[in-house]
Amino acid sequence: FHRLRESLPAAPGFENAGPRPVDAVQRILMMNQSVGRQAVHSELRQEALGDRRFRIFRTMAADKAAHLKNPEPGTRLSPETLAGLAPEDRDVQIVVTDGLSAEAIHRNASDLLTVLEDGLKSRGYTMGLPVVVRYGRVKLAEAIGDALGANLVIMLVGERPGGDALASRSMSAYLALNLKDPGAQKKAAVYSNTPDIRYEYSLISNIYPAGLPAMEAGSVVAEKAMAILTHQAAGNRLEDYLKG
Repeated sequence: FHRLRESLPAAPGFENAGPRPVDAVQRILMMNQSVGRQAVHSELRQEALGDRRFRIFRTMAADKAAHLKNPEPGTRLSPETLAGLAPEDRDVQIVVTDGLSAEAIHRNASDLLTVLEDGLKSRGYTMGLPVVVRYGRVKLAEAIGDALGANLVIMLVGERPGGDALASRSMSAYLALNLKDPGAQKKAAVYSNTPDIRYEYSLISNIYPAGLPAMEAGSVVAEKAMAILTHQAAGNRLEDYLKG
């Protein structure tokens, strides 16, 4: 039991005084909740991402409050942003957005991007200038993929904080394959039983110090991106294909 608890950093503890947690456990719970709330309400700071160049996009979410109340505006680009975009037809477009924890982005994105970009460049893949956008949700990948004509959009998103303080720093990478190839779209439609499917997703989650470290995650995401582009498949369809 003690070995199990040590392997579960998100477990808050099991000590109690009668029906209630003991004081020490209650303090830990309150601290974790406070850190999680702070992460959810934190604002994305571009300077925390290092000195690399980014394009700045905006979503339809006007501010943090609007972003948290309704996920839909965070899936669409603002008219001002869309007006300045044209198809680039690159292999990969990387997008960094706060999602539900800007702190997760601040802690992990820079290290992951260094490894990810080096890995893709070494294999000759073309990439658009990375994008930073506040108040974004996962489906924003499709709006950006449509506007820029990217074959694959890699979204680095801060996830909803979990049970402990470290979990507020957890980031995920969503790899959205744009099914522009008619053959790939047809196979995806049959596989998913969704005739009008336009994107398939793969997910690399738990990117943070107590899970998958950011630099290691950069290699994992790069390898997954290469597999997606090679086989023109993502998600379960890709995994089934790789298993033969």
